[in-house]
Amino acid sequence: METATVREVQHNLASILRRVEAGAEVLIQRRRKPVARLVPAEGHGEQAADWSTHAAELARVFGGRTVSGMPMEQVVSEARGER
Repeated sequence: METATVREVQHNLASILRRVEAGAEVLIQRRRKPVARLVPAEGHGEQAADWSTHAAELARVFGGRTVSGMPMEQVVSEARGER
């Protein structure tokens, strides 16, 4: 288990959270006494997205047709009143 001081957590929270998301547990200490433990949330980050069937699913839905219409960038810009 990794350890970190309260000050380290305050200054490096994003980096510590990335390590926790990767599966590490971090013991947080104040004056060398444990005050908290960061652990990965249950059910989160356990499985990466599987995109292996994405192309086949698009082909099934659209059948090789091209989708007509405006690009999403243009739709959003018009909705914001930018164009």
